[in-house]
Amino acid sequence: MNRLGKTEVFLNRFALRPLGPEELRPWRLKAVLDPPPGREEVYPLLAQLARQVGGITVRAGDGLASWSPPEALVLEGILARKGQTYTYRLYPEGRMPFDPKDPGERGVLSALARRLLQERLRQLEGLWVEGRAVYRKEHARGAGWRVLRGAVLDLWVSDSGAFLLEVDPAYRILCELSLEAWLAQGHPLPKRVRNAYDKRTWELLRIGEEDPKEVLLPGGLSLLDYHASKGHLQGREEGRVAWVADPEDPRKAIPHLTGLLVPILTLEDIQEDEGGLVLSLRWEERRKRTQKIAEWIGRRLDLGRPEPVRAQAYRLSAPRLLGQKAVKKPADALRVGLYRAQATVLSLLRLDEMQGWPDFLRRALDEAFRASGASLRLHELRADPAQAFAFREALREAKEKGVQAILVLTPPMTWEARNRLKALFLREGLPSQILNLPLREGERHRWENALLGLLAKAGLQVVALQGTYPAELAVGFDAGGRESFRFGGAACAVGEDGSHLLWTLPEAQAGERIPQEVVRDLLEETLWAFRREAGRLPSRVLLLRDGRVPQNEFTLALEALAREGIAYDLVSVRKSGGGRIYPVQGRLVDGLYVPLEDRTFLLLTVHRDFRGTPRPLKLVHEAGDTPLEALAAQIYHLTRLYPASGFAFPRLPAPLHLADRLVKEVGRLGVRHLKEVDRRKLFFV
Repeated sequence: MNRLGKTEVFLNRFALRPLGPEELRPWRLKAVLDPPPGREEVYPLLAQLARQVGGITVRAGDGLASWSPPEALVLEGILARKGQTYTYRLYPEGRMPFDPKDPGERGVLSALARRLLQERLRQLEGLWVEGRAVYRKEHARGAGWRVLRGAVLDLWVSDSGAFLLEVDPAYRILCELSLEAWLAQGHPLPKRVRNAYDKRTWELLRIGEEDPKEVLLPGGLSLLDYHASKGHLQGREEGRVAWVADPEDPRKAIPHLTGLLVPILTLEDIQEDEGGLVLSLRWEERRKRTQKIAEWIGRRLDLGRPEPVRAQAYRLSAPRLLGQKAVKKPADALRVGLYRAQATVLSLLRLDEMQGWPDFLRRALDEAFRASGASLRLHELRADPAQAFAFREALREAKEKGVQAILVLTPPMTWEARNRLKALFLREGLPSQILNLPLREGERHRWENALLGLLAKAGLQVVALQGTYPAELAVGFDAGGRESFRFGGAACAVGEDGSHLLWTLPEAQAGERIPQEVVRDLLEETLWAFRREAGRLPSRVLLLRDGRVPQNEFTLALEALAREGIAYDLVSVRKSGGGRIYPVQGRLVDGLYVPLEDRTFLLLTVHRDFRGTPRPLKLVHEAGDTPLEALAAQIYHLTRLYPASGFAFPRLPAPLHLADRLVKEVGRLGVRHLKEVDRRKLFFV
């Protein structure tokens, strides 16, 4: 058994009234689009159409479902998407019964419930509403800004046919000044802005020197004339030219006006004014507010009296970590010895006026390798990165001498300079660990984390898990990156005990969906690596997908596993959507497992007992036959394997946390630098 004990928790969910007879029988509408869209475009177009036709309407299969009578909807018109124009016509097919016990039909009812929530929130007066978030009380005010208090809400339908409301108290910082006025007060540029005349948001790139009358837009109008023709300048100053970008395409700069933009502020932006505004809530206060907000929503939206939802929770056994001996955290392995070490050569590059390894770093590395029973040679690289070709030659010579990774001691540098330097190293297959100066012996947490990262980048195994688990191989899949493209299918594989880590990455791609062929190929690469290591294929594989699993994304991969006779489990791991949990008695602990409906469970992987309320992961068992509790235990234990954090643990299991770091790093550095890098060297931690 994996569990240590049973307890009871409150979820931040509330049971409301059952759906009425008409709500269980929404209108069905057949949709005809001309020209007929391609297979990949059908569902996004129907979702967009549902928003456009009005009412409480959502996509349902290859048509629409609505709680609004057809005569209240726009039954024919024009739809535009990605430069393509479609005409549409809707044909009402009458009311059709939906069964909330059927997962697919319950999903449609839940989508209708969420749309109902949004529409009714919009009708409330005197509130700041954004999607399913509502803010109604002022919490604090400063020079040109105010903080509102409210909650992020969700509404869906249970399998018993009742509304379920989720409430999470939240704050919203609003700027009351235009970007021009905000900058005039001496504030630095915010990272993001929104239109003053609607809620569209932008990435703020820079302030331009151009004259707004001379900046021409496609079509021939000047920037100033365009906004005047739209009525945006009425009662507003024009200001200067600001260059912004759509968050989905940040490489394309778009001209705007500082007088028509409003800063989107973070807590850091107002800290100086406020002197330390604290917005986190202890769990006791958060739960009280949650109850009050649920009662207010139930009353104002006519959804019934909310009843708090309780759930059974189980504390899972704690993971056991091994270096050369048992350890409580990865940093301990620097003293008792790494789980797996081999003869290693590390190099140092100093970008200050000093030379040589600091004595305390040298002593720490000597102690770690002596305890590991492996030899260590320390090298010093004396070269100037500004001299590109001479620097590349110095790196080539260092690699010929056996250097496996490089520690860089440097005064603080810009992110652009850091990324250029990292890319230079990677071209020669040498991962780097950058550590800012000044560096003091007493800052043990900081430099021990850096040394652990350096060792992982050199391909050494810091710690492993003790014990046996259902899956012998866990593989994480993520899609992410920067700018208008993403790197899809970054995979990090972990052996059963964490004694083997590797990464792989396909070509850049658009969007969050990973092509089926890419998923299959990545999985086969990790299976081949396992076979080279163990001399056989694994008996069971745990596939972890960051976020929701797009339909059919893993079809080819699962078919390949079935052909090889390899058992599998596919789990969707979601950082958001798990809501909050509160103790009924006592307090929360790490490793709390909360089974829910539909092969779904919550998992509290990391909980530190300080101000604030932790967020559990939400996990959905998409395929496979391993019991949920055994899956939860393995995933919980995998959170302890991240090698570059010596004292704290990430929320995500190691394969996913590593995959997330991988796609972000490659988004910064580009994929072209990686061909020389050993797949065992975790250059991105």
